[in-house]
Amino acid sequence: MPLQNGLHSIIHTAGAADLANYTYTEVYAGAAATPTINGTAVVMAAGSLLPVLVTSISATANVFVLGDKKTTSDPDGITGVTY
Repeated sequence: MPLQNGLHSIIHTAGAADLANYTYTEVYAGAAATPTINGTAVVMAAGSLLPVLVTSISATANVFVLGDKKTTSDPDGITGVTY
């Protein structure tokens, strides 16, 4: 994953997730919620963090995705981060 020094460079709401331009590798719930992540409804407690490669996510209040911008040389976002 394009994680550098253990830190993500992007946080978006689940509703604003842009899977074409970003690689998301964690999902954070700021309040209890049940987003559908990669086709599965996941019950998340308030303040919970789920490390997962996100390929799809439902627009869910209080849920955020963390990740990095995909590089132009590696559209799968595996080798690095473009700022």
